[in-house]
Amino acid sequence: MNDQNPENADSVQDDNIDNGEERMLDPSNLEAEHHAIEKRFETLLAGGDKEEISKLALELSPGDLSEILRPLSVEDTARILRLLPPDPLAEVLSEIDNRSLGTLFQLLDNDFIADIIEEMPSDEATDVIGELDDDQAKEILAAMEQEEREEVTELLQYDPETAGGLMGKEYLALDGGISCGDAVDQLRGMDEDDLEETHFVFVVDSQGRLEGQLSLMHLLLAAPTALVESVMEADPLYVTVDLDQEEVANFFRIHDLINVPVVNHRQKLAGLITADDILDVMEEEATEDISRLAGVSVHEFGEQSSFRVARSRLPWLVGALLGQIGAVAVLGHFEHSLESKVALAFYIPMIMAMAGNIGIQTSSVVVRGLATGEVDFFHLGRHLLRELGTALLTGVSIAILSFVVALIISHDLQVALVLGLAMLAVILFAAMAGSGIPLLMHRVGVDPAVATGPFITTANDIVGLLIYFGLAASLLGIGGG
Repeated sequence: MNDQNPENADSVQDDNIDNGEERMLDPSNLEAEHHAIEKRFETLLAGGDKEEISKLALELSPGDLSEILRPLSVEDTARILRLLPPDPLAEVLSEIDNRSLGTLFQLLDNDFIADIIEEMPSDEATDVIGELDDDQAKEILAAMEQEEREEVTELLQYDPETAGGLMGKEYLALDGGISCGDAVDQLRGMDEDDLEETHFVFVVDSQGRLEGQLSLMHLLLAAPTALVESVMEADPLYVTVDLDQEEVANFFRIHDLINVPVVNHRQKLAGLITADDILDVMEEEATEDISRLAGVSVHEFGEQSSFRVARSRLPWLVGALLGQIGAVAVLGHFEHSLESKVALAFYIPMIMAMAGNIGIQTSSVVVRGLATGEVDFFHLGRHLLRELGTALLTGVSIAILSFVVALIISHDLQVALVLGLAMLAVILFAAMAGSGIPLLMHRVGVDPAVATGPFITTANDIVGLLIYFGLAASLLGIGGG
C-alpha cells in the first residue's frame, strides 16, 4: 500500500524528474499527486515564474495536465497553456471538455487558437470549432491552413451525434492495383501523428468507393510485389455517415472493433472512427442516461456555479411537484375513507415508497439493457414475462411481510389484508410500468431514460394510492369523499 500523502507528494516527484522527460505519476496515489502539482502550479503562477511553469507543464502527460488544470480558474489555465508549444498544447486541449474550451478560447487570440487546432486530429478540431460561437468559429477557420480548414468545414456539415460527426479524416486510401511495396511507401509518407491511429489501410475504386481493407500487419508481411487487392479483406464492415452515435458504439461492441470506416450514401469512403472516439461516446451516453434517471440536466456535470446547477435542476423538480398534485388529489378524493379508518394513513408512505423503488429498479435495468443491446422491442414479451415472474415472487414476499407488520401495529385484520393485497398489486403494476414504458418509448423513437426518475415515480405514486384506497373501499365498505 502506498502511504504517500499530499504534503510530501511534490517533493517525492521532484526527485523523479529527468531533464524534461515525461513524468510518470503513481497510479495508486494519483489524486494526491495531482493535488500536489496543482498547488505547485499555483505557487509558480503567484511568483510569475514562466520558465518553471512551462518546464513543469511539459513534464506531464496531456491527460495528467488536463486533470490538474481542471480545478484552476480559466485565467490561470490560459496563462499556463500560452507557454506550451502548439503540438503538446493541442494534445492537452484534446483532453479538456469542449464546454470549458469555449470559455478558455475567449481569453486567447484567434491566430493562436488556429495554430493549436491545426495540430489536432480533424474530428477533435471539428468538435472544438463546433462549440464556439459562429463569429469566432469563422475567424478561426479563416486563419487556418487551407487543407485543415477544408477537412473541418466538411466535417462540420454532419450532425455531431452521428457517425459523420465522430469520424476523422486521418486515414490512408489506396488503389487495389498497386503493389504492397508501393503501399508501404505511401504509409511512410503519412504524418507521424496520423500513424498513431492507423491500424488498417483502405482500398477504394476509381470513384472512391470502399472495396476492402488491409491491416498493417498483413501489409508488412505480404510480398512487396503482391498486389494490394490480392491480399486485402474484401467487403469490410462499415457504417454510414448518418448513423446515430449510440448505434455506432453498439456496432463497435458487437464486432469488437478498434476502428471502422465511414461511407456516404454513394458508398464513397468519407472518414474513419476510432475506438477512443467510441469511449467518449459511451461516457457521454452514460452521463446522459444517468442524469435523466436522476432527474438532473446533463449540462450540470462539471459545472461550478451553484446558480446554474440549481437552474438546471428546478424544471425537473417543478415537474415532479406538479405530478405529486395528482397524488394529493387522490388523497383528497378518499378523505372520507381516511376519516373512517385512520389506520389506513399510517401505511401510505410504505405504498408510495415501494411503488417508486420497484419502478426505478426495473426501469434502470431496461434502460441499461436498451443501451447495451441486451433488451429490444422484438423480445418485449420475454422480458415482460421475466419481470412479471420476478414481481410476483418479490410481491408475494413483501405483501406477506406487510400484512404481518400491519397486523402487529394496528391489530386490525381488515387493514392488514388491504395493505398486503395493495402491496402485491402495486409491485406488479410498478414492475410492468418500469419495464414497459421505457420499451415503448424506445420503440417510438423517444429516449427511454426520460421515462424514468420523476416520471415513473410520480405515475406509480398516483396509481399506487388508487389501488390502495380502491381496495380499502371495496373490502372495508367505505367510499371516497
